[in-house]
Amino acid sequence: MCLIIFVVLLYAGASALAIRFLPMWLSIPLVVIVGLGLLYAWWKIRTLFKKVKDKFGAFIPQKKLCSLAANEPFTGHGFSFTFPMACEVAQTRFQEVEALILKPKFDFAGAPQETLIVVSTFPPEELKPKVNDTIEKVFAQVEGQAGDPAPVTVGSLTGERRTFATNKDGKDVRGEAVYLGDKNGSIVWVAIALGESFETLAAKYRELAVLIKRIEMSPAAATPNPS
Repeated sequence: MCLIIFVVLLYAGASALAIRFLPMWLSIPLVVIVGLGLLYAWWKIRTLFKKVKDKFGAFIPQKKLCSLAANEPFTGHGFSFTFPMACEVAQTRFQEVEALILKPKFDFAGAPQETLIVVSTFPPEELKPKVNDTIEKVFAQVEGQAGDPAPVTVGSLTGERRTFATNKDGKDVRGEAVYLGDKNGSIVWVAIALGESFETLAAKYRELAVLIKRIEMSPAAATPNPS
């Protein structure tokens, strides 16, 4: 943009000097010819950049943010769902890979403000080490206790569950990290709440997990969601 402004100002200044110091029969045609030349050069540059963008666009991750109302359907390139509550969606897509970060807005008593579900075409094994490492670091700071991994089944999905608990400022805080899925995709969430609200929160996450469907869709066939 700065280069464009510089060229325009340079052209305007040169045109003014040409009109002032050169004969009219020479200055006007010269200004017009140079102006048309610059417009043609700009058009060629824009066309070139558009071709480069179209050619390499498939190699650039596409990111999109959207806010869904309650019962508003979402259809991506690897997953679809309709949640009964409002939800924030951060979608990242790269060729056949899709990752969604979902933040459902729970409204039950004691519901936490921060929520998180990660849905991706990556298998759970690829996400597990990073999440577990984060949990270990957090609970090392607050003297929490993390349980051992245990099998879990949610609807038709199977996977692994790890619980953790701590007592902070006299408050009982409980949580779980759940990894569901297989080599074709995964659903991962981390639920943290006060002890009296944790079971309700964990049940809500399970209800949402069974609403997420794996789909196979070509890029041209996907319906974009409002951003």
